[in-house]
Amino acid sequence: MAAGGGERTFEVLTWLSERGVVLYVPEIEASTTVPAMPDADVAVRSLIADLTGLDPSAIRCDIRPGRPRGYSGPASFG
Repeated sequence: MAAGGGERTFEVLTWLSERGVVLYVPEIEASTTVPAMPDADVAVRSLIADLTGLDPSAIRCDIRPGRPRGYSGPASFG
């Protein structure tokens, strides 16, 4: 999902859990949690940058509500 100017856009699914807001990036099969949505963009761009080596300033996120079928990530851990 390439964007102009060397930027990359990643789809991010988000839902509420008892631990906060879960952010899941299907393309890299990774997730993180944040206490509230205002923290979401920075947190998920940092996650993507850490795992892909991309510059965080070149990462764009399309954050939308949803949960992948059968996902058993952070929302399941107590």
